[in-house]
Amino acid sequence: MKPWIVIGVAAVVAIAALAVGFSLAAGPSGAADEIRAELIPSQGTETAYGIPLSLASLPQFVGWWTTLVPLAQDRPEYADALKSLVAPCCDDNMAFLCCCETQPGQACNLIRSARGLAAHLVLDLGFTKGQIRESVLQWLEFARPDYYVAAELAARGLDPASYGLTTQGSCYRGLCGDPISQGGCGGMNANEIIEPTIVGGNA
Repeated sequence: MKPWIVIGVAAVVAIAALAVGFSLAAGPSGAADEIRAELIPSQGTETAYGIPLSLASLPQFVGWWTTLVPLAQDRPEYADALKSLVAPCCDDNMAFLCCCETQPGQACNLIRSARGLAAHLVLDLGFTKGQIRESVLQWLEFARPDYYVAAELAARGLDPASYGLTTQGSCYRGLCGDPISQGGCGGMNANEIIEPTIVGGNA
């Protein structure tokens, strides 16, 4: 084989090895970080309903669950939007009816916040099903990014466990009483939101 051919082949092999090396060096966190950047909205992101994304909105959204959801739950755009979304705390259930709701009025504060927001959007702002779905999904992705990153990893054929994540619902891992910012459900009492990042929240 001619020397220049040998050199050319060696160069190709070296470049390929370097590319693999970079991929390995990036480690598992590389794909997760990429997905997070693609999917997860950041703190302060503007929304279609005029309230920038922040966990500080939890008390307001949960309050709407108490005052507005009873008035909105029979509206088709409200119900259809929530039935098209999974509950990130128990994704074998819809956001419209999560696994906690074995008794009337029982739900975790994560789902209360999503449903309260949806009720506000339909009753106060006249949002359509599509607009409600998009806004509630944006809120849930912000509030519980761990689930959505894990779900996207799984959809791409990657094992979330390799990235320190899981698609197993926080409800099924005994995290109902943990803060939402730490992968939990924020508690089960609408008057006692477990979230240390908000004023008046409980650790």
